[in-house]
Amino acid sequence: MCKARPKRHLGRRRKICSLLLLGWMAWSASVQAALFQGVFSDPLDTGRWVTPAVGKPWTYRPRRLPQAPVTPLVHFVHPMGLPALTAFALAHNPASRVAFANLQAAAAGLGVAESGYLPTLTLQSGAIRSEANTTAGFSIPIQNTDSTSLSLSYVLLDFGARAAQRDGALAEIYINGFDNNIALQGVALSVTQNYYLLLGEQALARAYRRTVAADVASLNAAKIKQRSGLATVADVLQAQAALAQARANLISAEAQVRSDDGALAQSCGLPSDDIIPVVSLDTRVLPPLVTPALRTLVYRARMDNPAIQSAAAQILADRATVRADQAAGMPTLNFGVSGGKRFQNGLIPAENWSVGFTLRVPLFTGFKDTYQIQEARANERSARASLREETQKIESTVFQDYQQILGARSAAGAARLAVISARASLKAIQAQYRVGLTTMLNVLTAEATLTTAEQTEIQDITTSYTQLANLANALGYIGFPKTLNSRQESR
Repeated sequence: MCKARPKRHLGRRRKICSLLLLGWMAWSASVQAALFQGVFSDPLDTGRWVTPAVGKPWTYRPRRLPQAPVTPLVHFVHPMGLPALTAFALAHNPASRVAFANLQAAAAGLGVAESGYLPTLTLQSGAIRSEANTTAGFSIPIQNTDSTSLSLSYVLLDFGARAAQRDGALAEIYINGFDNNIALQGVALSVTQNYYLLLGEQALARAYRRTVAADVASLNAAKIKQRSGLATVADVLQAQAALAQARANLISAEAQVRSDDGALAQSCGLPSDDIIPVVSLDTRVLPPLVTPALRTLVYRARMDNPAIQSAAAQILADRATVRADQAAGMPTLNFGVSGGKRFQNGLIPAENWSVGFTLRVPLFTGFKDTYQIQEARANERSARASLREETQKIESTVFQDYQQILGARSAAGAARLAVISARASLKAIQAQYRVGLTTMLNVLTAEATLTTAEQTEIQDITTSYTQLANLANALGYIGFPKTLNSRQESR
């Protein structure tokens, strides 16, 4: 008689077998996954969009990539003054077009927000042809179904959500409108700065040409006196060295003129190789005198500067966001009407309609609304701080530009007197040299003094104009100001 095996031994064996089976299944699944990933790691061939290796350039050429437009050259018949050149730049600089397009997009966004006050009307139509077989083998005849419905929905109550969205969209228009003015100011300021840099460099090049002509005359005089025995070879060598240095300065100035030509053309929205003829700088006229008091200028900047206005408009946008987030957690009440017909296999059409109200009450969103409100309020506080920061920065800019204008204008007057004195001194020393009462070194020193004085005068005049443009930019002007001064003084 055989003894029965204890049940506990059978239970242990079953557990061991189950564990072995599960382990084998897991190992098999991992092997199959590895094989599948190895063979089908990139079945859609997305690797072709990646560079061949780290540090290699991406060389793919899209077929429908928009091409950069070619900017045409513009031929200016007459020399351009700053007002006409600024008007041309405002109409042709790409920054103006970008800002205008952003403003148009913001205006369209207001239309999107205001559409929430209108009902929505939806037409839905569908045609279906179907056939099915039952499990018992019977075939259901083919069914042709055509249904059409029209539904209307309108939000009756949303606790200010639509109004907040509209106010936010309106604030975005304000922001983009002020940003448009900032972009125009940037274009006008760039044109003004490059315009006076070019005028100053052209005046400097003319001064170097006069220096070259004077050094040539000095060299010729030294050679004549050297041949007559009234001067030494050292005088000739000194004159040659001075002439070489003057020619080097002239070459450098002419190269800078060409560079400034390109910068002015680029700020006007033209190719850098387009040469714009400009009216020459008259160094006999002092820059405009700023007549309003500093407090008046600071107040005007606080009221009219678009950067300050844009920062203030951002506060309105953040306030609207706070209201919209608060309304998101409130109930909404919708009114809906729908009606339609259903046609099927030539039967009498079935009609359906409905009229009703839908109340939506958000109960719990995982504290999402709470944190959104906190975030929006923090953004509003940040916008307020940004407004204060921007205001202080603009006020500091006005103060600094005002002081620099006064200093540069006074320095320009003093430099003009220095030029007159250096020019008279050079004429006297040249006359003395011709009769043998002085040396060539004194002549060259006088010429260098005149050149330095002319450089200082030109720099002070152009600095006054560019600082006046910077002040106008801080005050909110687009272009060179006409109301900051009452007169220009001739010297």
